[in-house]
Amino acid sequence: MVLSCAWLQYMSVKMRFLWLDTETTGLEVTDSAAFELAFILVEGGKVICERCFFLNPLSETIRYHEEAGKIHGYSEQDIKSFPDEREQVPKIANFLTEARELWENDGSKSEKLVIAGYNVEFDIKHLKALLDRNGYKFEDYFSNIIADVFVQVKRAGMQKALPYLPDRKLGTVAKHLGVNLEDAHDALADIKATREVAGKLYKLGVALL
Repeated sequence: MVLSCAWLQYMSVKMRFLWLDTETTGLEVTDSAAFELAFILVEGGKVICERCFFLNPLSETIRYHEEAGKIHGYSEQDIKSFPDEREQVPKIANFLTEARELWENDGSKSEKLVIAGYNVEFDIKHLKALLDRNGYKFEDYFSNIIADVFVQVKRAGMQKALPYLPDRKLGTVAKHLGVNLEDAHDALADIKATREVAGKLYKLGVALL
């Protein structure tokens, strides 16, 4: 998908965005973890690729929380059927390396990624914990720039670009802006909708960064 010319101008070709959404077994990284991670790699407003990883992080310390299951719809047995975390994380790390070194395979033109998403600090802490547990470092792949569409939504409210809404959940904002989100809490569907929300808000004059 190619976004509008205005959006392309805003998203400098020198910035490489990795849009992220996760589904997790619970809220806190102390006893919960991501079991689904969806990524969309974007450069200059153009989608380079989409990837989705499913994994089983459950252990003696990482538990399945029924409250989370009621939201995303995956049972404990569903998650246990996914490939083990230790098998999947090297594949995730390899994808992040390839995304960072998109221009040249030897890394001579590597660029750390701008991470983006909706209320993305939640997703970041789970991705960091996942990488840390398996011997990788979040900072090796990502810059310190965070593009959070949730912050953009709050900014839109202050600028009166959005009217009063009952809440600032992705589904609520997406519906108001006419963004389709049929499979809410499917990580890839959520992140696609997040990007579209960001684009629509930008057209209304609300910056993402």
